[in-house]
Amino acid sequence: MPKDNPDEGEATIIVGMADAAMHMYSSTIAALPDDDDDDFRPRVEVVLAGLRKLQKTLTDAAARGRLTPRVVVALSEARRCYDDLMERAAAAPGSTLGQQLYVARRRAKLSAKEAANGAGLRADLLDDLEAGEIPTEDEAIKVKALIEALSGGARVLIEAEHERPHVESFEESIA
Repeated sequence: MPKDNPDEGEATIIVGMADAAMHMYSSTIAALPDDDDDDFRPRVEVVLAGLRKLQKTLTDAAARGRLTPRVVVALSEARRCYDDLMERAAAAPGSTLGQQLYVARRRAKLSAKEAANGAGLRADLLDDLEAGEIPTEDEAIKVKALIEALSGGARVLIEAEHERPHVESFEESIA
């Protein structure tokens, strides 16, 4: 006698709810004002926050042992929508440092952890900034340098590397 797979039923519910959420987000995105409108930024931030929650839920569902392809497709759709909206938000006047960082990091094909390590920052800080948190002045300086490096390519990274003091030996490095 075949056993029912409870994960299949859960997946159907999860995907159905994700589809409904994506329908609402797509309609809301289509109704956003022009990027230079004063209402654009606060409205786009609400949609981005909702898309982050949806992605988190779908990521958790995708991490389950018995995954269905429909959950993965729903997660992919939510991520694409989020990426597209972050691109638009980052290009708009008044974009946040986190939005600019997200786009620069994604274009460079780096995870938050990889980008943070390269800039001497905590990965959770980058996640927080990309979610709308405000950096300290010192963090903002480092993040701006990271964005410039990621946007300017290897040339900026090489110049920054040459600015570091050269150490001849291990003894010199601990002195």
